[in-house]
Amino acid sequence: MELSGGDESRWQTRSPARTVVLAGRTTTSTIRLLDTMWYFGADDRVQLRFTVNETSRFSTGAREVLGAAGVRRLIPWPAIRETRYGLLVSASENIDFHELHAEQRVLVLPHGIGFNKIVPSAEGPRLAGLPPAEALRTGRVKVVLAHPDQHEQLLAACPEIDGHTVVTGDPVFDQLRGSVRLAEHYRHRLGTGGRRLVFLSSTWGQESQLGRARDLASRLLGTLPADRYQLAMAVHPNVWVEHDVDVRRWLHHAVKAGLLLLPPERGWHAALIASHLVIGDHGSISLYAAALGKPLLLTGYGDEVVEGTPIDSLGRLAPHLDPSSDLRKQVDQAMAEHDPSVFAPLTGRVFAHIGTSTLRLRDALYRELDLEPAEDLPLPRVPDAEPASEPVTAFNVRASFTGPSTLTIDRVPRAATTREADQHLAVREDEEDLRLAELASVLVRAEIMDDPAAWATRNLAVYGALVVAAATPTGCHAAIRDGRRVAVTGSLDPLLLASAVYACVTAGRPLTQEITVAGQRISLAELGP
Repeated sequence: MELSGGDESRWQTRSPARTVVLAGRTTTSTIRLLDTMWYFGADDRVQLRFTVNETSRFSTGAREVLGAAGVRRLIPWPAIRETRYGLLVSASENIDFHELHAEQRVLVLPHGIGFNKIVPSAEGPRLAGLPPAEALRTGRVKVVLAHPDQHEQLLAACPEIDGHTVVTGDPVFDQLRGSVRLAEHYRHRLGTGGRRLVFLSSTWGQESQLGRARDLASRLLGTLPADRYQLAMAVHPNVWVEHDVDVRRWLHHAVKAGLLLLPPERGWHAALIASHLVIGDHGSISLYAAALGKPLLLTGYGDEVVEGTPIDSLGRLAPHLDPSSDLRKQVDQAMAEHDPSVFAPLTGRVFAHIGTSTLRLRDALYRELDLEPAEDLPLPRVPDAEPASEPVTAFNVRASFTGPSTLTIDRVPRAATTREADQHLAVREDEEDLRLAELASVLVRAEIMDDPAAWATRNLAVYGALVVAAATPTGCHAAIRDGRRVAVTGSLDPLLLASAVYACVTAGRPLTQEITVAGQRISLAELGP
């Protein structure tokens, strides 16, 4: 990626009036900016160029985001004043407007929902998303809004905004709303299966979910049975930028316990659509969740939320999670008692032109270039999520027979909780903590091998587990400390099947029987010597 240097004339374009410069500043705004590219489709009348105004502590990573998207050539910001173009588009209100050429037009896109947050600045607290008054006075800067009410809000805060807004609606909401019918597709890609997906979302700052309850993901994973619930989490790009590797370190135990940690560039849209419950804060994702009618729990709001805004109203409408109370009970109650109509009035205050906002924003971009669109505009579904995840290789397991042939098993990841007296420890052979295999009551090899029976018998002598099992194409083969051998047939996780054998042994149940586990019928057959 070329970033600087040389004769500034080489940054001139063959058709300046029809050139759009996309100006990034922070990682967050740059991610949002990339979404603008598809509005121009394959229109060869329009040229796209990129630059980065690196004046924020959150600018780190903006170049990498562009590089990952295939952008190889950047106009150096110092050369931007001498570069001729028809329109500059930014998703940040904080670029150095005074360094732009005096005659160039600028369109400022939102990178969240509305103007809901007060943030600090060198000049004092300011409304996030609102460009400086001096930039608006030039008459060259126009701000894109999702709803007409936002114009009135900005006008009260900055009279210079009058005449410099365009209401298009929210294209992100249109994409989300149109993709809802693909919820099962996104759940399949996330491996949700028959579980309930709980989606955690944290904005940035001390009042965010991570700022208030950094261990929330681990605590949820430690109380929600892993075979009935799945957890995914999106963390605001600013957190990734400011804390870098610390984010993964903070969430290491949660990821090891099964948390799907979404990368900052993409994935939250798909996870939101796939979710059965959202646990959020005062970030935009919570408002999108409410607008989609999702069950929602909030982890608290901070003083930075602007009073009277939709996000402020959401904080009063939505139930709040109490970290000191029973988490599983609150999760189940939020899903069972949710009434989507509660949030319906809020949606009308947030989004205008629902269903046509993508076309309106496309038309606004072309108007600034004095062009008519050349082709139809598709409405793309939201992209699949590609989270960082690890297989859970150790569980604390509570098993009990609740009927003559019905076994109830609740498993929680060992990485998220300590073992209780009525639980046994089930561990996969490839668990990275070597100590756990020594402590396990159930030890399992999950990979299918040529002679699972021999492996199970051999390792029974190596480890102290009561049950040692190896996966087979149809289930698993288990060796028991007292010398008995069992073939288990079923499509469940071999760790779960081996825990069923353990439950039968410790309860004194026969090892040749059919039982129901996790809603599925499995068969146990005791083998001869």
